Amino acid sequence: MVQVSKIGPLNHCYRSCCCLVKLQCGGRAVPSGGPNFLVSGSGAERDLFSLRIIIALKFSWIAVLYPPLQEMAAIVTYLVIFAVISSALAYDPDMLQDLCVANTSAGIKVNGFTCKAEINITEADFFFDGLAKTGKVNNSVGSLVTGANVEKIPGLNTLGVSMSRIDYAPEGLNPPHTHPRATEMIFVLEGELDVGFLTTANKLISKTVKKGEIFVFPRGLVHFQKNNGDKAASVISAFNSQLPGTQSIAMTLFTSTPAVPDNVLTKAFQIGTKEIDKIKTKLAPKKS
Repeated sequence: MVQVSKIGPLNHCYRSCCCLVKLQCGGRAVPSGGPNFLVSGSGAERDLFSLRIIIALKFSWIAVLYPPLQEMAAIVTYLVIFAVISSALAYDPDMLQDLCVANTSAGIKVNGFTCKAEINITEADFFFDGLAKTGKVNNSVGSLVTGANVEKIPGLNTLGVSMSRIDYAPEGLNPPHTHPRATEMIFVLEGELDVGFLTTANKLISKTVKKGEIFVFPRGLVHFQKNNGDKAASVISAFNSQLPGTQSIAMTLFTSTPAVPDNVLTKAFQIGTKEIDKIKTKLAPKKS
């Protein structure tokens, strides 16, 4: 996926033939005046991006050669640039047909899921009632996450959205974790929560949120929610990915398979092997 960020001013410069963009692709800078963009991605993606930019530049040449068409050329140029940037910044791949209901039983691995045959699509592929019920919290951290993603709703495949419900026991915690593929926005259904996330500069952004209020956790940043009351609480979460993924910090480090070497953990946390073993024992999945 091509990533684009604007790093300079966007000037009304369509009267000049080479004033549209400056691209930096694979370490090579292509200078020109006008708006500046930083582009990253695979070689093929950058080439496609550059091709679209060249199309926009062609319209700028039209404006130079045929002054009466300057206004139309400018509009087309900006529309092309907008379309390129919008597609480049999308997190999940864009859909190329009306429906692509996930065929979760297919053995083929792709970036997402292959499509079920249209003749086999039913309303059940787009329905899920799992968020209507309060989850039964029965674990040591005091929270339960019920996901409503493409694995539960096959019709979400290629649509780039999903949801979940989180229920908290009194003083319950949704431990520090990340969603590597999505930004999360929570809406408080009941209760009061202390929530927060950590930036890469180690700054904590936190707030207490109540019923009816919203809080956003940026994509990929470590975040948490804790019920600060003596009553149960619950939230609805929304994601801009059909499958946002979740990495719990503690579980990832101390219960992985194969295990993270003890000498890595003791060095990272500046504790002894005995403490590492205690943590692993407490976090180990309970046998049914």
